[in-house]
Amino acid sequence: MIEKLDGIVLRTRKYSDGLMIADIYTAQHGRMAFLLPVSHSKRSRVRSVLFQPLSMLSFTASVKAGGSLSRISEVSPYSMYSSIPNDVVKSSIALYLAELLTYTLRESDKDESMFTFLDRSFALFDNLEHGYADFHLVFMVQLLRFLGIYPNIDNYATGDYFDLAQGCVTGEHPSHSHFLSPADAVPFIELLRTGYESMHLLSLNRKLRGEYLATIAAYYRLHIPDFPELKSADVLRELFD
Repeated sequence: MIEKLDGIVLRTRKYSDGLMIADIYTAQHGRMAFLLPVSHSKRSRVRSVLFQPLSMLSFTASVKAGGSLSRISEVSPYSMYSSIPNDVVKSSIALYLAELLTYTLRESDKDESMFTFLDRSFALFDNLEHGYADFHLVFMVQLLRFLGIYPNIDNYATGDYFDLAQGCVTGEHPSHSHFLSPADAVPFIELLRTGYESMHLLSLNRKLRGEYLATIAAYYRLHIPDFPELKSADVLRELFD
């Protein structure tokens, strides 16, 4: 069945010498895999250069049932980024977030709220002229809500531990090693409560930024089955160092 779809590119991988597979999170069906030719010709209806991490695309594809690879026959930008491809910091963050989403958006079910969140988040990110060095941290925190694994910090009180394994705050010392001490929990709780509108107030140095990234990534690994160490994390560390 031929359909017109909107989607966010998660990753591409080689299929054969002339074909590649694109994993795309679509507004209509959730995550899907598509087969497309490797073509750089400006005359081609499916230019592979358009399939960069986090690119927003509108495309026509033959959607097949049963998990078979669908073929894209025509594609165009759904929303053109102006700064992400040309800013080394933004493009590095985009690469990391695309890898993050590759391992978190595994379900194929349609989720309009998730797609809207991603669409608005990346449009905002592209438009920011300054104060975006911590965007990936705030994005990862906000994404937890849509994944259904946002920690319970409603009853947080000074002196509490943050239990990463249980996803909550507690006044008692956890019996395992996956927790933050009361001193470390204070600034991390602040991060968990930070939205896009106030992330410019974080003003993190590279040490704290690296520690927060490691802590949030550890939380993802504890709550999402088979969530790996993200390879692009090294790129971010080198960038901010």
